[in-house]
This record gives sequence, C-alpha cells and structure tokens, in this order.
Amino acid sequence: MQLTHQIRGRYLLIDAQGRLDATWADYFTDALMSHVRDGHHDLILDASGMAFLSSAGIRALLKIYKELIAVQGSFRIVGTTAFVKQTLSTSGFEIWLAEALPDDLPVEASPASAQSSEHYLLNAAATLTLSRHAAWLPWQKSDANSVQSLTFPTDTFALGIGSAAESSAMAREQFGEFLAVAGNVVYQPPAEESRPDYLMAEETYIPAVQCLQALVCRGEMAALLRFVPSDQTPFFPIAALLQMILKQSRKMMAGFVILGEIEGLVGAALIQSPGLLSTDESFSFPEVKEWLSFSGERVFAHQQVLLTGVVKDRDKNDDPLLPPLPSHPELAAHIHAAVFPYQPLPNGNIDMAASVQKFFNGPPPLAVMHLVDDNRPAVGLGQSTLIRGACWYAPVQNPEVLS
Repeated sequence: MQLTHQIRGRYLLIDAQGRLDATWADYFTDALMSHVRDGHHDLILDASGMAFLSSAGIRALLKIYKELIAVQGSFRIVGTTAFVKQTLSTSGFEIWLAEALPDDLPVEASPASAQSSEHYLLNAAATLTLSRHAAWLPWQKSDANSVQSLTFPTDTFALGIGSAAESSAMAREQFGEFLAVAGNVVYQPPAEESRPDYLMAEETYIPAVQCLQALVCRGEMAALLRFVPSDQTPFFPIAALLQMILKQSRKMMAGFVILGEIEGLVGAALIQSPGLLSTDESFSFPEVKEWLSFSGERVFAHQQVLLTGVVKDRDKNDDPLLPPLPSHPELAAHIHAAVFPYQPLPNGNIDMAASVQKFFNGPPPLAVMHLVDDNRPAVGLGQSTLIRGACWYAPVQNPEVLS
C-alpha cells in the first residue's frame, strides 16, 4: 500500500493506493495515527486507488475513526470503488462514505505552518491563591504533628508528598509523591516497581490525602497555551514552557497544569517513606539510593503526562520548596508528573477539568515522579521535554508565601 497526503486548510487529505488487508492494516493504522498525534483531526481518505478492503482493513479504519471522534474530529471516505463501497455498506460503516469532498476544502495544499504555540485568554482577571502546608524537607524526622490532612476539591490543584491512608499513623510507612488536579488525586506508593493509585471526586466525595509536604493552588486559570512542534521547534524543554508562562502572566510567580505528549522525562520517586526516619539525616550518594529512585535515563517517550507545579522568577529569598533550576538559575520551580498511556488531545481551546477527567477515566496511570533538572556536566540527562500539549496557567496573587 502507498499513502500520500496533503494538508488542505483544517483537513488532511490522504490518498491510499493498493490493498488494505491484514498485510497492510498495521502500516495503515500507524501512518494515520501519526497524523492524529500531529494534531490533524479532520481526515479525508481518498479511496479511489484502494483495490481491496478486508475485515482487518475495516478494523484499522474503525480504530482511526474512534480516535478522531474522541477528540471531536471527523473522518470521511471519498472516491470509493464499487467493491470498497459495497464492503463498507454491507458491514454497517456507510456512515464513513461521502459522495464528494467538503465544500470548505481549499483547492490547493496549505503551506507548512511555522507556528509552534497558540494562546487563549480564559479570564484576564483570574489569579491563584497559593498555600504551603506541612512543609517537610529532606531528610527530617517526622511525627504526627508534621502531617496535615488535606482535601482537594475541583477548584484546586496541588503537589507534594502524602498518602491516601485514613490517618497520620497509618500513613507513616506510605508517604510518596502525589499530585491533585480538578478533584482527582494520583499517588505513588514508596516502593520500587509499585504502580500509582488514584482517587476521583464522585458526587459528595472529595479526595483527601495525609500530607507531609504540599503546595496547593486554589482559583481559576487565566489562560491556555497550546504548543505544537514545528521544523524550528521540534520539542519543548520544561524551562522553555516555564519562561513562556511567566512572560505571559507578567507576574513573578505562576501556577500551572500541563497535559502533553512526552519526548522524555527526567525525575525521581521515593522508594521508602520519609515517615520511617527516626532522626534527622543528611544523606549523600550512594546512601540516598536507599530512599530515592532516579530515572537513570529519559523515560516514557510518547506517553502522556499530567504536570502540576509552581514557578517563579528567582530572587535572593529562595524557599526550599521552590528550588532553582540548575540549567536555568533565573527560574525556581517545583513540578510533579503523572504518566498516563497516550491519548490524543482535541485541538484548540479545551477545558482543563474535562481534559484531565478523561485521562482518569481511561487506562490507569503508569507512574508519578518529581521532575529533576539534571544539569551535571557530560553525564547529565538534561530537562524533561514535551512534544505537544496544553498548558493552563494563572499568576499567583500571594507570592510572599514562598519567600
């Protein structure tokens, strides 16, 4: 099978030549899914050169159709031969068939876009109120007085170290990284090879976490940044996104939530609960490896990540909960990441709560980690980097909380 394509305005016109059968179904699916990942969500398949269509080919078409419908896209097939048309009609998929090209399809192919980001103003007056809770720092001994029980309703997002246990005593052996967004909490148990657990707001239930450390933002997002790769900008390091957030916020501190496709993450996660510390400690390498697992390489390429964090223009009053980035010392940030199996995001202005909820309603999360800026000479892994995604953000109205 031979596939060629043209971008025509908002449409991607794909010309398919040959047989769409079991031999070519995986190739066809992978090729079209790569276009969906690239943000082309209105697909037209020119099947005038498609000589044969089998049940395996129909399954491939159905997979593409479902992916597009999930992101409010469209899919139609034009120019079918009599055989392909009859195969689709008798199989119950005549809904895909169109007699002609859409009226708003441009006559000529569109030039490649050099734009790598779009901004949507949601509420110019919106701000976030930041609170700092149970501010445990490595590697301090903790007790019941160090722990605070926090609830996370839909108007908050947060990150920190905590446990979903019912009490501070039960949480002692279970403290790990967590993040919360729009009434959803995902938490990493402190054990190697453990899978994340998660809590979702349902009716009157509001997720609660026993927190050893937490930064909580409450309020409304001011803007949405959509970022997509281009020839000039094939990917987006975290620091570049943080710089855009602060520039657009026009404030010294901002909170943010990001959903994006991963190029590579660099981070760490607890493998022992800090609640087990009997005295204040000062771990160094290699002893710290008994408590923390470092990624060791850039991980989770082409999966989807949910990031929450706070960033500020660094000043002389550094707060331990907002450390400077080694590669960009003018920035200070604290970021947690929850990794999910890849799902495409709709284009344009999308709602944060609904977008996040879709991921929590899908396949379970794969990992939760604290992002690390590994700027070591020669051997460092660098920053976490994203390919495309959506970033909601707003300025923090009380930055003095972290100063």
